[in-house]
Amino acid sequence: MNREPRVVMLTSNGVRHRWAAARLAKKTNLVGIVSEAKTPVLQSSQVLPESDRVVIEQHFEERDAVERRMLGTELKFPDTHVLEVPQGAINTEAVFEWVQQQLPDVIALYGTSLIKPPILSHYDGRIINIHLGLSPYYRGSGTNFWPLVYREPEYVGATIHLAVASVDAGGILAQLRPVAEFGDRAHEMGTKTIMAGFELMPVVLGMYVEGRLKPHQQTLSEGRVFKRKDFNAEAVRTMWRHFETGMMAEYLANAGERCQRCPIVEIPSHVA
Repeated sequence: MNREPRVVMLTSNGVRHRWAAARLAKKTNLVGIVSEAKTPVLQSSQVLPESDRVVIEQHFEERDAVERRMLGTELKFPDTHVLEVPQGAINTEAVFEWVQQQLPDVIALYGTSLIKPPILSHYDGRIINIHLGLSPYYRGSGTNFWPLVYREPEYVGATIHLAVASVDAGGILAQLRPVAEFGDRAHEMGTKTIMAGFELMPVVLGMYVEGRLKPHQQTLSEGRVFKRKDFNAEAVRTMWRHFETGMMAEYLANAGERCQRCPIVEIPSHVA
């Protein structure tokens, strides 16, 4: 391809999603954004004991505060075509037609509902998803949360892979871990992962379109899969206890060996 690839991004509408779109726009030819609204994890209709509700609310309040501190507060989508849609509308015919009108060479996917036909089938092999978690070790929902519940910070990271019908099952193009520090907690590690992921995403998009990056197939018999309904207050409490009892010091003291036990797909620096 003798021109810069045209990229359409399918994403959500939170601070992290607007930040990611802005980063992508600086490094790629981002010609359009579809922003799908997202329902809060904690629904107002959920009946929870007050103590559990307080724990979950505090968890997400801390996340929002860390993202504001690390990503900023006045973030807007970049100056390109933007289509805002309600939750669940990402797979409608109207969205598909809008995406086609932008004439994308490749689609960058981050934080939407599961993509299905017609978009998935029409752009088969041209949709690249960034999944916050290291596949196939952790797949599904909350994939940078659950490693910390299991006291395994080495499994926090991001996977850039081809989108397929099965959740997080497509061939892997690249993976990364954030640079962890002693004082990090869950949301610092998560936000660092987003930041590193969108430094790597433009590189992966360009190399893939140029044919310089081939997908690595996953072994889906490995790892753990979580659903949104699995998230609960007791898991948050368990994660907090791990941080309070020295999980990060324990990890950093032996990070090299622990990471070797769960290898990831990295792009060699001389290739990138």
